[in-house]
Amino acid sequence: MGVMNQKDKELFDKHLDLYESYKKHQFIRNYSKDVYADLIYLYTTYVNEKHNFSHWCSSCRTELVMHLYNWYSANVPTTWYQEVAKQEPEPEVVPVEEPKVEVFEPPKRRRKKQ
Repeated sequence: MGVMNQKDKELFDKHLDLYESYKKHQFIRNYSKDVYADLIYLYTTYVNEKHNFSHWCSSCRTELVMHLYNWYSANVPTTWYQEVAKQEPEPEVVPVEEPKVEVFEPPKRRRKKQ
């Protein structure tokens, strides 16, 4: 919708912990109306001009954070998500064959002959 200014980028970064919390723990803590106002401002400015989110609805608050930060991570090229992806790949782990250990198992009991 518009070019992101530095103030808005700082707002995104300020509230990024809400998104990280949800991604890691599937939980978003309750946040104040000031934080909600910041998120609604960012959402209506960059994602969609209209919104159906309520401050009183916990699933609405979660959806707001998810929609907003999914947009942010997809459209802002300098997010930490993409920086992590650019890091060196992990070295390959070569599986080591362990020597086979024989374990003594006693014979199974059978029925007595009659």
